[in-house]
Order: sequence, then structure tokens, then C-alpha cells
Amino acid sequence: MRLSETEMAAVEANAAAARMATSAYLAEAGSAPLVPAPAGPGGGGETGPLLVELMGVHRQMRGAATNLNQAVARLHSTGEPAGDLAATAAYLARIAARVDDLVTAIAAAQTGRR
Repeated sequence: MRLSETEMAAVEANAAAARMATSAYLAEAGSAPLVPAPAGPGGGGETGPLLVELMGVHRQMRGAATNLNQAVARLHSTGEPAGDLAATAAYLARIAARVDDLVTAIAAAQTGRR
């Protein structure tokens, strides 16, 4: 894939905003489902940054879910909850609320509703 200097700078800025390595950002962006931009003047301009944020949240959610799975596995094997089980579950609840907010914002930006 070839990018101009301007395009590469934009990709690197988006990767940094998502707190991801550029290669990881490109891999995740390339495998994400396509979201058509709304037709009309100015349509879709607001959704780009929201989608970048959602990708970063997706990465956080995946990592936290792995931690929760490991904590639950320890609970099942030992019968005792690990010290990080409650904290990890609370963290996932906060991220899920953030996902809900982002999805609502993306839907609002695409439909023109606030």
C-alpha cells in the first residue's frame, strides 16, 4: 500500500489518538466493517473521529475481557475469587458504557440527530 506524506501523517495521527501502533491501527481499520457515509453536504465528517475512538475502545474491551476470563478461570479452578476479578468487571462495565455513548454519537452524526 502506498500513501502520500499527508495520508501517512493522518494515519499516524489516528493511530496515536487510538493509542495504537500504526501497523495495528491499519490492520484493525482494514478489517473493520464498512460504514457508508451519509449523502449530502458535510455528511460523514463527524463520524471519522468517532469511529477511530470506537476502534480504540474495542481494543481496550478485548484486552479487559481477556483479563476477566483469566480471573474467572482462576475462580473456577481454586474456588476463590482473584483480587482483580471485581476491578476487572467494573472496568469492563465502564468501557461498555463508553461504547454505548460512542455508538449513540455515531448514530446521531450519521442521521443528523443530536
